[in-house]
Amino acid sequence: MIFTINGQIVFDSDTGMLGLIDSLDERVQISNPTKRLLLLLIQHQGEAVKRDIIFKKVWDDFGMISSNNNLNQCVSKLRRLIKNFGLDDEAIVTIPKIGFMLHPQIEIERGADVTLMPHEGDISVESDFEHSPEHVPAEHTLKERTAGLLIRSNISLLILLIAIIALGAAVGIWFATKPLERREVFVGQAGTCKILMSETLLQDDNSTTLKSGVLSYAQRLKPQCTSDEYVLVIKSRTLRTWSRDLSRLYFMRCGTLRDSKSEVCWSITEPAASAG
Repeated sequence: MIFTINGQIVFDSDTGMLGLIDSLDERVQISNPTKRLLLLLIQHQGEAVKRDIIFKKVWDDFGMISSNNNLNQCVSKLRRLIKNFGLDDEAIVTIPKIGFMLHPQIEIERGADVTLMPHEGDISVESDFEHSPEHVPAEHTLKERTAGLLIRSNISLLILLIAIIALGAAVGIWFATKPLERREVFVGQAGTCKILMSETLLQDDNSTTLKSGVLSYAQRLKPQCTSDEYVLVIKSRTLRTWSRDLSRLYFMRCGTLRDSKSEVCWSITEPAASAG
């Protein structure tokens, strides 16, 4: 495809030839990446072309290594060329943090009736940084790219695995250290006290027998409670009995502190009064 730029520059996107319309002797042949960059900017004239898209369309899709340095050199080269051909170098606009754009006021005519045929005397502006990657064997380039992708993939999987393990450990520690929610079940009346048992004690198959035995024992104690007190029966989780088949139960009288949401428990009998 032949393009004329501002009626004075002619560009052949097939051969990569660039020159003045009225002086074909001054034509130059630009490198393939530079040619693809100029064609991409022409196709999206007036639009900001993102760097990622430029990397893909100019280098990555052709097995070449893309970089900001290569892109900046290509843009500088194009600006220098079009300036030498009499066009303002600001025709290629830098869009900060996005990419580049061909100025919308530049006149582009497609399919111009001009032919630029390369010959041995043509000036080549192709540099080593653009030329050498295209002469690297495709198989070698693909192997390098595949190896790089595999390494990045393995690193990502390793990071994900470590994150999952850390999250699982944190959840496990949280559940292990989380205080058990205490719920009491009313068993019956003994003395002037209501007898409450921890709900976890009644989850066994012999809960009925246990409840009856606890209530019978509590009634023999004949505990005395005020209206805001009760007797709580809990199972020891810290002290072991001499036999694994036995459980150690505690009978405690509990009450709520006045002007406070705290609860205090003590032995069935009244605490001894201090002497004095």
